Amino acid sequence: MEKWKAVLKNNSDILGNYLISVLLVAVISIFYRGFGSLSHISVLLSDFAILGFLVIGQTFPVLTGGIDMSVPYMMNCAAVVLNYGVNTKNWSLPAAFLVVAAITLLAGTVSGFCIAWLKVHPMIMTYGMNSILMGALLSWTKGTAGGFTPEGLTIFAKAKIGFLPVVTLFFAAGILTLMLVLKRSAYGKRLYAVGNCKRAAYFSGINVKAVTMAAYMISAVCAAVGGLIMSGRVGQSYLGMGDSYMFITLAAVAIGGISMNGGKGHVAGSASGALLITIVLSMLTVLKASLGVQQLLYGVVLLGALILEANKIRFGGRRKKYDH
Repeated sequence: MEKWKAVLKNNSDILGNYLISVLLVAVISIFYRGFGSLSHISVLLSDFAILGFLVIGQTFPVLTGGIDMSVPYMMNCAAVVLNYGVNTKNWSLPAAFLVVAAITLLAGTVSGFCIAWLKVHPMIMTYGMNSILMGALLSWTKGTAGGFTPEGLTIFAKAKIGFLPVVTLFFAAGILTLMLVLKRSAYGKRLYAVGNCKRAAYFSGINVKAVTMAAYMISAVCAAVGGLIMSGRVGQSYLGMGDSYMFITLAAVAIGGISMNGGKGHVAGSASGALLITIVLSMLTVLKASLGVQQLLYGVVLLGALILEANKIRFGGRRKKYDH
């Protein structure tokens, strides 16, 4: 019993996010009856899976004390390369997936290498990578959108078991896998150590650079998966399809209790933030809120999380000082 109480206490913020999400759906359904219908919940769960992959990917760089600003065009690149390759270059679907995987891993490796070994600031490096991917796509496709999504990917992205989308179950499997990576694997322990204090991690024998680079590779893969699922859902790809996700992922990570200074949090928290943001976005759409209002909301959430984090550190430091 004491163990469960400790678990509930340590994860109260995360459980609160899930509870707020359920309450929001219930309250909005009173005024908009279709909001709580199974068909709309199915849509919400599909949207949750897309955003969820982007957010759990973003979690890994943030846990190192970094940030990944290349998410928009990483997901865009995966969708456009696959569709353009199949429709214009006559690639087979398996070959297109292999090309996407190679580009994704290469981009994540380059970002991670420059951040870890060349000491480029994570924000500058990943924003630069975002621009590189955008320029490469524009040059290769000559500004075209990539065309329609291959049938196999569309079927997968739209498939359901009852009212549950298959992509949501796929996302749940992804969460469980990455939870095991963080909690049970040597890499997970090293990642938290690097996020808490890189210098201490280095002197304890951890390869800080390799751990950091791997975090950006994982983020790149998750962004690509999110982009492919989104392309399958809408049935096509288009340049700029990931633009709105840059600050959404950061807001969701912050809401999920991930320390923006690194070393604290886990993917279950990130998923709770993604679910809450998904429902709020749907609510704003129902209320016909403008894109400007949505961007304002992300900014306020992110700024608020950073202020709270800064104050936790400051007051925590004072408390330790007084304890001595």
